[in-house]
Amino acid sequence: MKLLLTGLSLVLLAACSSVGAKQMYNNPPPGAVVQDVVVYLTGEAMSSQWHVVSSRVPVGRQNGKETAYQWYLSVYAPVGNGWNLKYRTPGGGTLLSKVTKARGAQLYFPMQSVRIVGGAELEQPTVQDAVVQIHESAADCGSSTVAVLGVTGRSFVVGPRVRVTNGCDLQASIVKYGQMQAVQLTGPYYGPKAAMCCPTKPKATAKLTYSGSIRGWNVTPNYYTIHSP
Repeated sequence: MKLLLTGLSLVLLAACSSVGAKQMYNNPPPGAVVQDVVVYLTGEAMSSQWHVVSSRVPVGRQNGKETAYQWYLSVYAPVGNGWNLKYRTPGGGTLLSKVTKARGAQLYFPMQSVRIVGGAELEQPTVQDAVVQIHESAADCGSSTVAVLGVTGRSFVVGPRVRVTNGCDLQASIVKYGQMQAVQLTGPYYGPKAAMCCPTKPKATAKLTYSGSIRGWNVTPNYYTIHSP
């Protein structure tokens, strides 16, 4: 009986913690929170603790079986005793697509996943950008996006600094790069004439780096496609 009560207490505590976390935000993340990561988007101070949150809402079942989700990515700025929403996708941001039901079938597309990699000093010391990894697919292996989000101006506008895309898969990690940091990218490399089934290199590695306002962002080697915001 004691073990049962202890287990029940832990479940209730977890539920209360989840509710409390969502109450910190003026516009809570939709659905169930999957990751809630602190990133110092405006400098390394206690008052600069931004929250980058991934969450998901069930929208149906694929052929009545596996649950299909709409994923969301929300970014919150610190203010007073809580945090204000500054960015959300889908919504004002376009990093994530809106999941829709296929006509005449119990299927929902695109299938999505989101992983917040973390905060990294990519552009300047002590100020972090948020690194996020997104995958969307339909009938094939789909595509992956690694996005870097940052803050611009005194009004603290949040948005992508740069995006890197690749067919099928692209994994991201944060690594040391001189006195700063970079994003290491790992995934298949497709040459100009390669089909999705047959990558030129099944597992390639490149680095996403920032070289100042003139040279900007670069992927080296040039295995993956880089996009400006």
